[in-house]
Amino acid sequence: MTDPSHLHSDASAHCASAKPNRLIESSRSIGWRSLLLDHHEGAGDGGLFETHPTEDVTLVVAMAGQHRLDAFAQGRWRSAVYHAGTVGMTPDGETARLRWRTPSPSRGFRSAHLYLPISLVSSIADEYSRIGQPVKPNLSALAFRDETVAAQAGTLLSAFRAGAPDLYAAGAARWLVTHLLSRHAHWQHLADDTRLAAMIPDRRLARVIEFMSAHLDRSLTLDELAREAGISVHHFGRRFREKTGMGPATYLTNLRVTQARLLLRTTDLAVAEVGVRCGYPNASAFATVFLRHVGTTPSRYRNAG
Repeated sequence: MTDPSHLHSDASAHCASAKPNRLIESSRSIGWRSLLLDHHEGAGDGGLFETHPTEDVTLVVAMAGQHRLDAFAQGRWRSAVYHAGTVGMTPDGETARLRWRTPSPSRGFRSAHLYLPISLVSSIADEYSRIGQPVKPNLSALAFRDETVAAQAGTLLSAFRAGAPDLYAAGAARWLVTHLLSRHAHWQHLADDTRLAAMIPDRRLARVIEFMSAHLDRSLTLDELAREAGISVHHFGRRFREKTGMGPATYLTNLRVTQARLLLRTTDLAVAEVGVRCGYPNASAFATVFLRHVGTTPSRYRNAG
């Protein structure tokens, strides 16, 4: 039975219409009230838009594809690249000016938007306090990686499609809030945290990514990338992950695989030469990485095109 004190806000039902993303499906169709689950897709350039206010905590979970999200807050733009497993959080009552775009109009993305009742957040925060672990709910983050939350979002989509009752949604909402509070309750906006001595401004992040893209054919070190970012190696990996949602090594691998796919489809270069130009002088290593990310070998990928 649904707990009548922990229902998602009616305002959340209007959030989908404020977004340029296409709404594919929604848990409103089966009457879930313990949380709201909207499944969206988008491609190309979403343009500038402002989110609809709601009393719920909002989670946006990237489910498939890739897109860059820009958010305007405190007089400046912040950016993050969303891949499957990237999550963003917006606290209750907060609106945001956003824009997103995909690498190309033909490459779309899908995301699950979860709206969690603030009453449930407060209730579970109180439970933490009663066991001697006080928390201050400040669930706000542009992007972070959480495969567990992503898996839960996928499970909720499957349950919704199977017609699961609201009792299922209530249990999932409680687990999600407990998990988020246990891990992120003390997070702050980077700009508000005076303890952080090193940050990567957007222009320096762009410079790091440009440096990566221009040197895909050689081994790059964290020291080189940190110098481009203008911060210490000690801080670089963490700050890069906070900005992009992934570590520098993973980001670099994605750039290399993307370039390899382009060269395989648009040039007559030998497969081994493509590997060399993308930073894999060892043909076996190139084939292994390509297979892991694309699902097929470089030769079969070229022949399939």
